[in-house]
Amino acid sequence: MAFVIQQCVGCGQASFPPRYCCPRCGEAQWQEVSAQLGRVAQATVVRARVGMAGAEHLHLASVELREGPVVIAQTAGPLPPGTVVELAIDDHRRIVAHPACRDL
Repeated sequence: MAFVIQQCVGCGQASFPPRYCCPRCGEAQWQEVSAQLGRVAQATVVRARVGMAGAEHLHLASVELREGPVVIAQTAGPLPPGTVVELAIDDHRRIVAHPACRDL
């Protein structure tokens, strides 16, 4: 499933997570836009989770979207900062990032 964010109808400001009104112009009308590409800003690995003894490591990345907002996405493995990624929503409704074959 494609990952979408809001874009203000009034000024074009992109926003994530969803908001009631635009932080730039105050407009309350939004359109959904696909946010497919971003660049890893930071990455981390969660090695221990409460109530999940022995669980696999969870790799997460802060991804700066081409449209502006930053999102936290799950990755299949460690990704270095600067890696261009494609974003999607998986079957569990998580934001996931995979290395992209194209550049921003």
